[in-house]
Amino acid sequence: MELENLFIHPESTILDTLKVIDDTAMEIALVVDQNQCLVGTVTDGDIRRGLLRGYNLNEPIKELMNPNPITAELNTSDDELLFMMSNRSIKHLPLIDKDKRVLRLVLLKDLIAGEKRSNIAVIMAGGLGSRLGELTKDTPKPLLPVNGKPVIAIIVEQLKKHGIENIYISLNYKGFKIKQWFESNPINGINISYLEEKDFLGTCGALSLLPIKPSEPFIVINGDILSPVNFGSLLEFHKKKQNSMTICAREFYFQVPYGVLKLNGSQLISIEEKPSQNIFINAGIYVISPELLNYIPSKTRYDMPELINKTLKNGKTISCYPVSDFWIDIGTPKDYIKAGQEFENN
Repeated sequence: MELENLFIHPESTILDTLKVIDDTAMEIALVVDQNQCLVGTVTDGDIRRGLLRGYNLNEPIKELMNPNPITAELNTSDDELLFMMSNRSIKHLPLIDKDKRVLRLVLLKDLIAGEKRSNIAVIMAGGLGSRLGELTKDTPKPLLPVNGKPVIAIIVEQLKKHGIENIYISLNYKGFKIKQWFESNPINGINISYLEEKDFLGTCGALSLLPIKPSEPFIVINGDILSPVNFGSLLEFHKKKQNSMTICAREFYFQVPYGVLKLNGSQLISIEEKPSQNIFINAGIYVISPELLNYIPSKTRYDMPELINKTLKNGKTISCYPVSDFWIDIGTPKDYIKAGQEFENN
């Protein structure tokens, strides 16, 4: 559908606006000026509420429009768009340029619609979780509940939402409890298999236990990560870039609590008081092309940084995919408390 079909002008009548909404079946009209710059939005709900307040169908739509709609820039990632729309309970989001010209309309249903995918996912859930102390004395970290549901169940449901139905879970520390949980709480439409480690195989060594080498790129995610990643978009990004690996990256901000000295030998060049820095960190979510499995030794401890460095050393390329600001690595008791608070809020 042409975007222009959704455009109306502020002086258009409520009746004309209803016709636009009905003809496009989009439940929204975009109010623009003569330069197609956005001045407001109006939904069928806005009109219904206006009529109940006594407005008549021949009055201008500017009386009922939302003059301050939520918008985003065109280059905003799908993850960020999904986060914004879910957090604010909106179904439509106009993408605009610096002059507020409307370039695209994003629909929430398109972001969350998970077409079935043949790609598999592997959840790394075999770690000790020793930094969590007493919390993991009797419970494997992926089974710790966040907002009433185990972390690993949230991950599985998120993968399902984006069309991924075949999932492997690596097990070691108290892995039988994870199996028992899914046996008692099966997730409809999901096929779960297990990669059972006899020894601790690190953060990617369990990939050597896959019974069949995948024919397509596959997702690997740590079993203690919460982030609203659009796995479908992630796979499409990997396919488009044609790299051997894609690493999800999260922007991390921190402030140095001291004055930082810039030196030339022992000579002071300058001082910067408590500077802030923005860096990108590994978010613990990856897409891996099947050929990289050849680098992973069989049934031997092997960590993801080793695989990343091996990939680069062999001249293969790796891309980074930015994830949402809502990203939590449940590594410490403090992180676990934060996860519960932020997950509930978002």
